Amino acid sequence: MNRLETILKAVILGGLGLMFYSKITDGTLSFYINQRFAWLSFVAVLILSALALTLVYRLIEARGRGEGEEHEHTHGVSWGGVGIMAIPLLLGLLVPARPLGASAVNSRGIGLSAPQRAGSITQAQRAVTGPKNILDWLRDFAQNPDPAAFNGQAVDVIGFVYRDPRNAAEQIWVSRFAITCCVADASAVGLLVQTGQAAAFTNDSWIHVTGKLMAGQFAGESVPVIIPDKIDPAQQPDNPYLYP
Repeated sequence: MNRLETILKAVILGGLGLMFYSKITDGTLSFYINQRFAWLSFVAVLILSALALTLVYRLIEARGRGEGEEHEHTHGVSWGGVGIMAIPLLLGLLVPARPLGASAVNSRGIGLSAPQRAGSITQAQRAVTGPKNILDWLRDFAQNPDPAAFNGQAVDVIGFVYRDPRNAAEQIWVSRFAITCCVADASAVGLLVQTGQAAAFTNDSWIHVTGKLMAGQFAGESVPVIIPDKIDPAQQPDNPYLYP
């Protein structure tokens, strides 16, 4: 039985290494963690592969010396431990890789302020080149709480459609998820869009919105609202998340 457990451990460790490697190579690793920590996944591939190869080597070595020494090398490994190790591998194989979307916003809520991480630079220090994304705009709003101060400013953002139960009939959110470390700490952020075409856009569809800001209302609160000049369907970005 110990031999079988060791074989399973080697298979699971090797499988985890291959799973991490596949997430790196197919570009879906960014669906799970902040890009800043991608290097840790490379380290994990090396460590898991090394552990799997070590177990294979011990099996081969023990087989050559007899069952007694093999038992000594593998003693103490429980089936429960093997099962716990198998859980992330099974989830990685059975659950399709996809980013968080509108259904996750329903459980977490939409944020009207930009999340911050410890040690991040201030808005005054942050240089934005090109169109501002949703987080950039929320940081600007935090600097000036008067929504009317942004009236007429041009907006050019990409995000997925989300409908909050508190939305008016002609309102949708153009949304993104912001993650500091991984999807466990993800928070949904968005800009409110006021358009007579709101009913034409389905939750989770990605859109490219260009227009101007005007002071508006959401759930009894005064907020900047995008009055769009144009809303086009968009492809989901290779990296769908934003980072504080």
